Amino acid sequence: MGEFHEIWIEQCEAAQDIREAFGLQKALGYLIGEKLLNFLRAADEDPAFAGELPRFVAEIKQIFDRAEIETYLDTVHRVGALGHVSSDGAYEEMREAGAVDGDPVEWAEEILLIERAKELLLS
Repeated sequence: MGEFHEIWIEQCEAAQDIREAFGLQKALGYLIGEKLLNFLRAADEDPAFAGELPRFVAEIKQIFDRAEIETYLDTVHRVGALGHVSSDGAYEEMREAGAVDGDPVEWAEEILLIERAKELLLS
């Protein structure tokens, strides 16, 4: 593997394996709802990540068709690792137990990131 800002290459390969093993929704959640959103955060801070963003987005568009991406982005209600790993019930139990942060500012930031992802992936 090359530079850390090229991690998206391995993540795209992993998403294809996840799709085969666990299905489309898990793969979309992993690659878009977790990895792309993290990459967008990093791109805001690091020019190396920002420079790789167009290649990452182009590869996501090769892995998933527009309808799959659009449906995911229009229906996603939880992002990050817990967004695609935990069930709704398990997530709710963790939230009620205080294991998941309920910060509305963080939620708003995630909504803005999803909107950025929509713009990049669907334009």
